[in-house]
Amino acid sequence: MTLLSPLLPPLLLLLFSSPLAALQLNAEGHGVSGEAARKEAFSALAEQLKVEVSSTFHAASDSSGRVDASRLITTHSELPLLGVDTEVSRSKSGYTCYAWLSSSKSSPLYQAEMKSLANRIRYQQQQLARESSGSSRYSLLNQLLTEIEQFENYRTVAQILGARSLPEIALTASTLRSQLLTLEAAAPTLAIATTVLARDLPQKRYFIYPPLPQGSSQATALSRQLRDSLRTRVTSLDQPQQAEILLKGGYEILKDGISVSYRAVNHQGVTLASRIVKLAPAAYQGMAYRPASPDFEQLLHHGYVVSNEFRAELSTNLGNSDLLFTPGQTIQLLVRLNHPGYYYLISHNTRDNISYLLQLNPGHHRRAFINFVNADQINRWLSLGEFEVTRPFGTENLQLIASSEDLLQRIPPTHYNESLQLHLVESHNRQEAVETTRGLVNVAFIQGRKVKAKNSEATLSFTTME
Repeated sequence: MTLLSPLLPPLLLLLFSSPLAALQLNAEGHGVSGEAARKEAFSALAEQLKVEVSSTFHAASDSSGRVDASRLITTHSELPLLGVDTEVSRSKSGYTCYAWLSSSKSSPLYQAEMKSLANRIRYQQQQLARESSGSSRYSLLNQLLTEIEQFENYRTVAQILGARSLPEIALTASTLRSQLLTLEAAAPTLAIATTVLARDLPQKRYFIYPPLPQGSSQATALSRQLRDSLRTRVTSLDQPQQAEILLKGGYEILKDGISVSYRAVNHQGVTLASRIVKLAPAAYQGMAYRPASPDFEQLLHHGYVVSNEFRAELSTNLGNSDLLFTPGQTIQLLVRLNHPGYYYLISHNTRDNISYLLQLNPGHHRRAFINFVNADQINRWLSLGEFEVTRPFGTENLQLIASSEDLLQRIPPTHYNESLQLHLVESHNRQEAVETTRGLVNVAFIQGRKVKAKNSEATLSFTTME
């Protein structure tokens, strides 16, 4: 579907941060209560941490652009926060919370948690070696998988914070997943598969995300069916903020089936349970399960540098990842900057293979595509409006371009399409539109002179389907 929406009032918070060389992350949250502001600040810290991890791992990818699969999974996980300091104050509009995580305080905490987990994992390995029966072994493997995934998340954050001499374990999550899959026959239906995934989960209220194909941010028809089936197995809510636990999943396409995994994660980023099941081909026969444009996704989401000095972010009222919307849903798009600046948005539509500028203001001039965030609006989410999910359905890929300098001369050339009522970017395809836009941002000229503008970019993908 395409995004044509009016402007709405601004919302919530923004984070700002010092460079990672200083080994400190900072965030700011706003809310109607001190606790609400504190939750927003923690959420902002976690999101910043995830971006930093993703950027670090991408920079370490090999010459072909591939990233280690376990690291790729980690960057899509909820990462745990330890040793966060907070300061809450009251303001005219409510409450403000400042939160910061520094390596000097947090690194020893992550190391201690890793040491404790490593001891538990070694003990459970000894139990596993003595256990030969199917049901008991299956239970132990699930418990070990949960502990190891949490251990890997702690290690990821500790490494980013510069911790050294970290505890090590011999087992890997991939090894355990393989052992678990050998204990159960491949599920012939999605109903049986989701029964296995929900088995013995804590009796809590959940928000369930659709499982995405490995390495992709695009939901598929299989993602939709698995999520909807899993909703019938647990107490499921419509808003992640109202849920006690988040169920986040993914799947890997194998030669003889599909491996689906889910993690039960609390709002502090701690993995409480892990489940995995294999689908037999009959379970997804006739159902779309491959992402439509993996090469374009790779270009869009990994082709830019995130700046901590001048930072832009893009989200929805339901988050910024694992997004799947259905007819009738009303969605808000949100932007936030940590310093005053300008921004515009391009949408790349997978279904129609087009790229177009989002009109943010009334009028038929170039300024209609640009918004400015002033000093009073920084550190807060700003709503770009809301839209209802309608036909045509497909995947929408949004690209947010922001700068400390006016972007008027750096908007890509467009032409207005009467039938679509969209301002289409003049390019041969979506890939060229992305590359052209980034080229305009990286080399900025105003009135014939090169300027040292602070630039930032953010991306967001979501899928709509019946």
